[in-house]
Amino acid sequence: MPADGGFDSSRPLRPTRWCVLISGRGSNLAAVLENPSIDVALVVSTDAAAPGLTKARRSGIPTVVAAKKTSGSIDWETLHIEISRRQVDAIFLLGFMRIVPSRFIEKWAGRILNLHPSLLPLYPGLKSIERAFTDGADCGASVHVVVPEVDAGPVLAKRRSLNSRIGIQTSEKLDLVAVETLVHIDEQRLVRSIATNFTSAVRQGVGR
Repeated sequence: MPADGGFDSSRPLRPTRWCVLISGRGSNLAAVLENPSIDVALVVSTDAAAPGLTKARRSGIPTVVAAKKTSGSIDWETLHIEISRRQVDAIFLLGFMRIVPSRFIEKWAGRILNLHPSLLPLYPGLKSIERAFTDGADCGASVHVVVPEVDAGPVLAKRRSLNSRIGIQTSEKLDLVAVETLVHIDEQRLVRSIATNFTSAVRQGVGR
């Protein structure tokens, strides 16, 4: 490492080693698992019966059910230790329906990404597609860096699935289910692109 603490640009980049956090089906997880160039070290869920864990195991990816405290909340410190020992570089939240505490975010600052089904900063939080569709707004998906404030981190990429001005002019009116399908397709495109290209300034053997 250079004396100033920066990264040595002469050292070769390697693919980012990911941990993916899911809650249930893991529908967007499939977009990652199907791409052999994406290095997934671990898939984590809070639900032992989550179909996404089964998908990961079938792909030969290690899985973990997040440990919980007696209160029923996630034991984030134990999860941090488990992820760290897998030599993970970055974490991707794909349909992970839990609030990540600030202390955990601080440990992984700049290296936790979240997939969100709206064109952030518009429509953060829950039911984003439904709210955007009801308002007649553009619909789409974003990937952003996770910060303590919900869906407020820097946006790395986004895709517009439905342009509201074009949608209004079309003779065939789309319903909410159709729009959700369009957004989901673009979510998978975003996930593949980000997971393949994101380096988080992580260089081989540096920054851990």
